[in-house]
Amino acid sequence: MNRPRLLYQLVSPLHRSAGPGEIARRLAMLQAWAPSLAIEIASPEEGPAAVQSAADIAMVFPALKDAASGWKTKGYDAVVIGCFSDPATEALQEISGVPVIGPGEAAMLAAVQIGERFSVLSSDPTPPGLRRRIRGIGIEPMFLSEVMVGGSVADLVREPDRHFAAAAERARACTEAGANVLVLGCLALSFAPGMPERLTEITGVPVVNSVLAGLKAAEARLAYSGRLAGDRGSADGALDKLHGEART
Repeated sequence: MNRPRLLYQLVSPLHRSAGPGEIARRLAMLQAWAPSLAIEIASPEEGPAAVQSAADIAMVFPALKDAASGWKTKGYDAVVIGCFSDPATEALQEISGVPVIGPGEAAMLAAVQIGERFSVLSSDPTPPGLRRRIRGIGIEPMFLSEVMVGGSVADLVREPDRHFAAAAERARACTEAGANVLVLGCLALSFAPGMPERLTEITGVPVVNSVLAGLKAAEARLAYSGRLAGDRGSADGALDKLHGEART
């Protein structure tokens, strides 16, 4: 079986703001995190410079709708939106006919599977409305707090190490307040080399890499629909083999 094709769709023109080298670096990380998928990455020509406000969120669908109408024709099996705010995922799925995964929701659902109270570490500024999103998902009782790590999206892309001390300080404060799992609420943090692992070492609690959570949600969606190696079809084959051996 050929590997399913997944598109990691950026929501801002990162190829201009950070350069093609950053795009290539992220693609290599994505492929390493999900080797079962053939991953491509797309950076739009239009869209907000970064998603840091409600107005930025509103700009995403107009910037991506034309491209989304061709995702199915191009053969993509799933799409992960490259933003924790999950902008326009339902609308993009509707017009594309392809499963569209929001890494923010995937990460927070992962958090409540491995802990009882979670906090989200976000860039500053960050879009409003996180608690409203969490209430809509149905996990508000497990949500403790959202804290800012003191750097904008551009800052965290450009110099993540410079902001690590502040992120670690705020992460420790969250755990002292009762969080037993942390979620990286800016995807620049997820792409910062070693960031989740370093924060786990300092705090002693699991740290959810939101990009990885989105990829794993996409893999699960594809497996459930029988489009991923090792899916139900493969399991059925293994069971048939076992039953055959039992009869001999």
